[in-house]
Amino acid sequence: MKKLFLIALLLGGLGSFNLKAQIPSTSFQRAVPIWIEGQQTVPNVTASFRVPVQWDGKQQVELRLTAHCDYRASLNGQFLGHGPCVAGAGYYRVDEYDLSEKLTPGTNVIAVEVAGYNNDNYYLLNQPSFFQAEITADGQVVAATTTGSWNRGFTPFEGAVLGQRLQDAPKLSFQRPHRELYRLASPDYEAWKSDLSAADFKPAKLEETDAKALIIRRVKYPDYTIRHYTEALPNNIYKFECNSTGFIGTKLVVRKPSKLIYHWDELLTNGEIKRRMSFDGRMEYELQPGSYELESFEPYTLQYLQIEVAEGDCEVQDVYIRQYVNGDVSRAAFDCDNEEINQVYRAAVETFRQNALDIFMDCPSRERAGWLCDSYFTARVAFDLSGNHLIETNFLENFLLPDKFPNIPQGMLPMCYPSDHVNGNFIPNWAMWFVVELEEYLARSQDRAMINALEPRVDALLTYFKRYENEDGLLENLEKWVFVEWSKANDFVQDVNYPTNMLYAKMLEVAGALYDRPELQEQAARLRETIRRQSFDGTFFIDNAVREGGKLVPQKANRTETCQYYAFFFEVATPELYPELWQVLLTKFGPHRMEQGLYPEIYPSNAFIGTYLRLEILSRYGHVQQLVDESADQYLYMAQRTGTLWENLTARASCNHGFASHVAHVFYRDLLGLRELDAPGRRLKVVFSDCDLQRCSGTVPVGEETISLSWEKKGKKLYYTLTVPDGYQVDIENRTSLKLMPRP
Repeated sequence: MKKLFLIALLLGGLGSFNLKAQIPSTSFQRAVPIWIEGQQTVPNVTASFRVPVQWDGKQQVELRLTAHCDYRASLNGQFLGHGPCVAGAGYYRVDEYDLSEKLTPGTNVIAVEVAGYNNDNYYLLNQPSFFQAEITADGQVVAATTTGSWNRGFTPFEGAVLGQRLQDAPKLSFQRPHRELYRLASPDYEAWKSDLSAADFKPAKLEETDAKALIIRRVKYPDYTIRHYTEALPNNIYKFECNSTGFIGTKLVVRKPSKLIYHWDELLTNGEIKRRMSFDGRMEYELQPGSYELESFEPYTLQYLQIEVAEGDCEVQDVYIRQYVNGDVSRAAFDCDNEEINQVYRAAVETFRQNALDIFMDCPSRERAGWLCDSYFTARVAFDLSGNHLIETNFLENFLLPDKFPNIPQGMLPMCYPSDHVNGNFIPNWAMWFVVELEEYLARSQDRAMINALEPRVDALLTYFKRYENEDGLLENLEKWVFVEWSKANDFVQDVNYPTNMLYAKMLEVAGALYDRPELQEQAARLRETIRRQSFDGTFFIDNAVREGGKLVPQKANRTETCQYYAFFFEVATPELYPELWQVLLTKFGPHRMEQGLYPEIYPSNAFIGTYLRLEILSRYGHVQQLVDESADQYLYMAQRTGTLWENLTARASCNHGFASHVAHVFYRDLLGLRELDAPGRRLKVVFSDCDLQRCSGTVPVGEETISLSWEKKGKKLYYTLTVPDGYQVDIENRTSLKLMPRP
């Protein structure tokens, strides 16, 4: 009880205890949070910590640590791990490493580099720097972070600022912290990690920081598998097998003092690496003669790396990426007789791995930010590929943890988090998607405690939106970044944006169902009817209406493809209510509409969110063959060019975007046939649909178990094999003209 009371105080006082009591806290036995004296808030300080540990070859030894911002841990000079998991403001997740099989008898050195960035970005919150760690042997503390010089019964970590990473460096992008610039005086620059006598490690005075609210990591640890380059191109450009995320590593020989500049990107532009998007992939080293093994501290995303020798003379001997990706997808599988679909599936999994470590990122390159709306789609994939909801729980928990979100209005949620929004920007639409996601999260997890804990957040959000409801109940003149998608649809968002109100109706419906508030569901029904009456012009739905002389006037010229998909996805429209529009969307729209010159007055959709909503409504109404064809048309060229799936239909932005992995969920559900999976209730619905695939097989994990399905068409029969864990109730629906033939 004492521990719960203390964590309640750390969580913001007893007033918020009931809201957050289910957050699993953790603690250290002896370690306290420390940092270099006087530098907790100094920008871009990289501190180096180390401690010797004796091992007799038998003890169970564990390292537990956390930090802000990032750490890189090593054992006897060998890479151990990178972290920690991100958390909401004022909270820190603790990582754990079992060292027993990695130690050698005698003296071992555990070293940890910690970056304290102290700047505003979308990647790591601007909070004071600290490091907290302890090492136990058979449960007893043998080393820990502390200050002072008295006898403690354990070995304290030493700390130093080596100055190898230059402090005066620009930001990589406005969404990420400082660029990596290094000045290394010797090839032995990392000797301090394994040699306690290394001369360049000069211990600094440490200070204890304020106490930290510590919570569990929860999610699985990353996959750090090494990828080597696959092709050397002219101008010292190295190509990898696909777009990859991780730590850039090189082995090289420097013959005389040199300056190297590393440039990277996901694509080549006219055979060169040029600035693309809102950041400049760039890292610099100043090196003295000798043989070096270099590895970046931060993870980056690239398919092409160029090493420019700006000064001096050096020879590159190896180039690699130590991947920093999700390591919890190995049990999932999918294969069919259409190799184009298989390529898209592999690209979807690759995209997911790089965007789903401890939150659902939009892209692992320019931002590494956890965006709402994107998370609605990526969370589905996480459950398919990993069989759990651990990352989603972390993601939602981060929004639960803070008492308030600085710089945005009370009741509103950040568009992405953890992140600093000092400019006060937010996306009201994305806060609505947060509520919509809760419905599916509850179905996946049965985590009613999380839903209940978030009820005050949802209530505050409803209160926020209430002030914008006009006389018709429609949201009008919403503030800040009203975002529909990256297309012309974003130009038609004021005064009343109908896609936004379609989403608002769904949010009200979900909130009403989650919290037993039928009045919200009734409001949602009225809102849908109002949208139908105002927005539909007899042929298409109009995107927005503007006040003219006090009257709300729908803008007839403002009609987008995306608005139509919003209408059907959020059930403002159905094929029964609007059969003519549905037939137009089904038969005239799709990947080739614009090149065919069909309905040019209807502005086209982009990848996110329009084309993904299109796939969803094709699935909902059983058009699986069309879904197969359009998936190949939309995503195959991405898979072939980068091995990952993109933010847009063109390569003008990120070529590795988390939500795009959703196509893997589509394939499991619609092509393989795992239509509805209720893992908590141990129920499965399988639907075999008409399409030109002749065979398909796949496996999805469910907790520690798996579900496997394979089918093959032969003549007028469809043979299938289904394996489910004990206790599952299975419902099979055959929508094909073939006779089902189960195989044992």
